Amino acid sequence: MPKTSDCHRCLMYSHDPHLVCAVHPSGVEGNICIDFRPNTNTQAEELWQPEGATYYNGELIL
Repeated sequence: MPKTSDCHRCLMYSHDPHLVCAVHPSGVEGNICIDFRPNTNTQAEELWQPEGATYYNGELIL
């Protein structure tokens, strides 16, 4: 699933290991998503995760 570097900051990001987001479930074909909407409720410390990892039900999955 191709994700951009901004996916984790997007309002539509699913935080699901099987889907990227509500608009592009399989990801986008490039480095820029025209549907990106910044999630203003996300705090900076919530955004960190190792490369290739994701959060699922609030738990970090490596």
